[in-house]
Amino acid sequence: MHLPALATDLVYTPTNPAFGGSPLNGSHMLAAAQAQNPYRAPANSPLQNFNNALQQAILNRLSSMTLTTLFGTGSKMVPGTYETAAYMITVTENAGVLTITTTDKNTGAVVSFQVSATSIDYVGP
Repeated sequence: MHLPALATDLVYTPTNPAFGGSPLNGSHMLAAAQAQNPYRAPANSPLQNFNNALQQAILNRLSSMTLTTLFGTGSKMVPGTYETAAYMITVTENAGVLTITTTDKNTGAVVSFQVSATSIDYVGP
């Protein structure tokens, strides 16, 4: 005696919202992935924080000394080209706005910003 076989189609439904699954699964899947991630960003020690602050202070001091060397104690920026060992600094004036362009002699990278009587605008690379 043969019994009839009953079956329905198998339907695959993805769970990941990136592949067509329900968007309601997104936060659960992200939380599960983050829980499994063993990487943790290293926390800076107080010594490392002090070292970072010291480096920033030294760079600020060097910047101030460079400005005094290039422009004098009055820091009046006169249009022209100024060169250091690593950089070429070009100062131009147009309608009361100074444009300061710094070129890295080694890489050729150029960064500039503008200074007017009322604001400083970063032009960027």
